[in-house]
Amino acid sequence: MERIPHSRRYRLAGKGYSICVAFLKLFEKIYAPLTAGLLWPFRGDRILAEQKRCELDRLYQRVSDDLDALFRAVGLNVAA
Repeated sequence: MERIPHSRRYRLAGKGYSICVAFLKLFEKIYAPLTAGLLWPFRGDRILAEQKRCELDRLYQRVSDDLDALFRAVGLNVAA
């Protein structure tokens, strides 16, 4: 990343651009749907049996559970 002279802006270079694209894709395809489903779930989803959930919902929940376990392992508190 390099600063554009006489401004408060920066220009991404080479690897920085590639890393930004990767993070944007992760956000769009994984993090945004995951957080939307976890923070604002449909009411019926809470009582739906695990085996009746679609595969995508089960996989998103597994990612969430694994991240919680990772946070606990490194000593961070997990929000309820």
